[in-house]
Amino acid sequence: MLKKMEKKHIITISGKPGSGKSSTADKVAELLGYSRYSSGDMVRNLLSREGLTLAEYNMQATDDHSLDEKIDHMLRGLRDKKDIVIDSRLGFYWLPESFKVYLYLDMQVATVRVFKDAMNNNMRTKAGEMAVSLEAVAKQVQTRMENEQQRFKDMYGVDPYNPDHYDLIIDTSRHSPQTVALTIFDTYRRWLKTTVWKKEKSAIPLGFSFKNDY
Repeated sequence: MLKKMEKKHIITISGKPGSGKSSTADKVAELLGYSRYSSGDMVRNLLSREGLTLAEYNMQATDDHSLDEKIDHMLRGLRDKKDIVIDSRLGFYWLPESFKVYLYLDMQVATVRVFKDAMNNNMRTKAGEMAVSLEAVAKQVQTRMENEQQRFKDMYGVDPYNPDHYDLIIDTSRHSPQTVALTIFDTYRRWLKTTVWKKEKSAIPLGFSFKNDY
């Protein structure tokens, strides 16, 4: 009789800019008692050491993939860990055995969130993500997504913004990181117990509450 292989206790969270990846990952890690990793923090720490802004990094990364490769190496190094939550655009690709979550939201909402975050986040400001206006941020977000889609397609043949790669898709437009995190918590616990998983989509109904049946 074949023994059922235990799934890895790893959650990767990806999504559009401003969709709440970082704050959601923090909440999910807190709920589960898992360790938290962020490729965004890895990039910003690398940029600080290299003396580059995010805009300079994105421009350089169009032709020179050496910085991307350093970040990818760090992500691949997490595969042997357990009980972790990773906020990363390409986490689903480098850790395909993880529970893969995609956070979606409308671009107008994304623009407002990115603008507010850049104004309030010192680490982002140091990395050159200073918000000038909503119009400027909207252009930055669109350009960033297009550049990443082309770059990762050229490097790996994948589109990180394609929801087909993920186990759970959540529209975060009208909901808080806490309600998103609770949905991930519940769905992940069900995923751990299944042999065959069918992709789920959620808009997170209002009134969703923590379940106490685990």
